[in-house]
Amino acid sequence: MANKKSFGLIAIILAAGIGALYGQQGGFPGGGGFSPQGGTPRGGAGGAPPAATAGQDGSPPAQAARLPPGTARFMAIASPRDKSLTISVAGRLEPLRRISHSLSVGGFVETVHVKLGDRVREGQALVTITRDAPGDSYRPVVLTSRIDGRVAELALSPGAEARAGAAAVTVLDDSAYLLRVALSDRDAHRVASLAGPDILARSADGARLSGRVLSVSTEPDYATGLFSATIRVAAQDGARIGLAVFMDLPVAALRGIFIRSELLVRRFGRSLAWVLDADDTVRVAPLVLGNAFGDEYLVSSGLASGTRYLTRLSGKEREGMPLEELIAIWAGSS
Repeated sequence: MANKKSFGLIAIILAAGIGALYGQQGGFPGGGGFSPQGGTPRGGAGGAPPAATAGQDGSPPAQAARLPPGTARFMAIASPRDKSLTISVAGRLEPLRRISHSLSVGGFVETVHVKLGDRVREGQALVTITRDAPGDSYRPVVLTSRIDGRVAELALSPGAEARAGAAAVTVLDDSAYLLRVALSDRDAHRVASLAGPDILARSADGARLSGRVLSVSTEPDYATGLFSATIRVAAQDGARIGLAVFMDLPVAALRGIFIRSELLVRRFGRSLAWVLDADDTVRVAPLVLGNAFGDEYLVSSGLASGTRYLTRLSGKEREGMPLEELIAIWAGSS
């Protein structure tokens, strides 16, 4: 009885050892093995390496997502890219701030220290006011600038009488600029959700500028029904007060596969693209296209990630053409 128990124990130990050996080598003969991380099947018959699987977006196996040697100049691999859907807006640059300086006392203008267009510093004298009355409390009062900027308006002249509270000098802060643009209901909410990244702008005279959305109004102008967006444009070459600028505001961020319009083949109202199959032959793939982005189209379906497609067309492509023949065509045209 003891011998039978010993024999059974030895058999169990041997079976466990053999199982461990085959498990390390990829599986039992004739069947799929299991990974040690929880029993996931791996390998094929005889412990073969796992086959590549298509991606979740239907892309071909990773082995296919390689360009054959010598084809990079006329072929590419489809892969998702990020793009922004934009709307075009326009407006004029305004100063960051417009400060109107008023007199705190009435009297006569003794001196105007600045002229239109002068650049002033914070604390710099703008106007001196005197009062025709005795006493120390009526000594001249100097109106000083509250900001750095440029003098835009002068409402006083030397010798003139001025009342307390009267506007005297307007100074514009041009350390940065604001651009205010009108938006529809739909675009206002989309612009607000994407505020943050720098946005490129251009002027009629060719200046290239950049700005950033500061805010979008929470309610519309009830006379026009339009919302407004405020864009801050930093001081930079080409920027100036009153400059008319045009800007493409992002309203949606998209990620997908895009193809240049020049690569599309039109047949019977359908859009097609030349692709390279797994057997290295050429064929046309029917595409479903989405929105246009400049000279590119978003591909809704028909060009999965990892697909090899032609990026230059010779006009000599045909269904079933071998890759070698295609390479020869391009070699002859170079």
